[in-house]
Amino acid sequence: MIYTQIRAFDAVAREGSFSRAAEVLGLTQPALTIQVRSLEERHGLKLFERDARGVRLTQAGERLFTLSRQLASLEEQIDETLSVSSEEQRGQLRLAVDGPQIVMGLFAKFLARHPRVRLSVSTGNTQVVRQKLLDRHVDVGVLPLIFDHPRVHAVTLWHHRGVLITSRSHRFVGRKTVKLEELENEPMIGREDGSTTQALINAALGRIGIKPRIVLELGSREALIEAVASGLGCGIVWELEALASTRVQAIPIEDDELMTTDYIACLKSERERSIVKAIFAEAARMPADRRDITALGWM
Repeated sequence: MIYTQIRAFDAVAREGSFSRAAEVLGLTQPALTIQVRSLEERHGLKLFERDARGVRLTQAGERLFTLSRQLASLEEQIDETLSVSSEEQRGQLRLAVDGPQIVMGLFAKFLARHPRVRLSVSTGNTQVVRQKLLDRHVDVGVLPLIFDHPRVHAVTLWHHRGVLITSRSHRFVGRKTVKLEELENEPMIGREDGSTTQALINAALGRIGIKPRIVLELGSREALIEAVASGLGCGIVWELEALASTRVQAIPIEDDELMTTDYIACLKSERERSIVKAIFAEAARMPADRRDITALGWM
């Protein structure tokens, strides 16, 4: 009974919702709620704070969640040991990514090798993806600026270079390159607070004394590209993001070091899980040369 209750608790902690956890475990929500409540009452602990927005872990819940994740990992390893074939992975792998551009090719190759795995993927800016990974709400993250975190195992996945994007009718269309200095007083579409891309753009412009004239701030790169295509201003995105749309013109930025690196990352405590090791192994087969767009599944 205690194992069933901990499994119910773990599902709610991972999903952040009793209803979603019940769906994952194939239970009714009342049955799941009873299991979690029984666990709390058995030990005289409050594991979740409940409010209109959902549930969040208490300090006791955070400590138990760390242990319940270890238990789930051990269960998975036992299952792998007893499985007839441990080469082909199965089960569910949860990922959070800061953009779909580089990961779809990775996912395609991973699923071709491991067709019995179900990938559950959420997206968000770097801040959101980082927190989901650290809070154990996902198994794997793809994001920049995570390689030196003490709790995280991270491997380089892809290098990006920034490019300027404009509408098809913009005065820059036809140019082979553009200088950052030329963006002085240029209407620009920007990203929201928490966007690593926007922070790097602001830093690059700041180095040459230019403050971007942001006329519109948006919460996703897809919305930014759409706004640029509609002629509302220029934007700066990473080169693979620019390839995702035929409605904008991508122009290389001359003599600039506006670059970033995406990493595939997991918590160090999760790195020995077979399914996690399998996607890291697939990532290691991805091209080291950032110009090899074909290998990423784009062409």
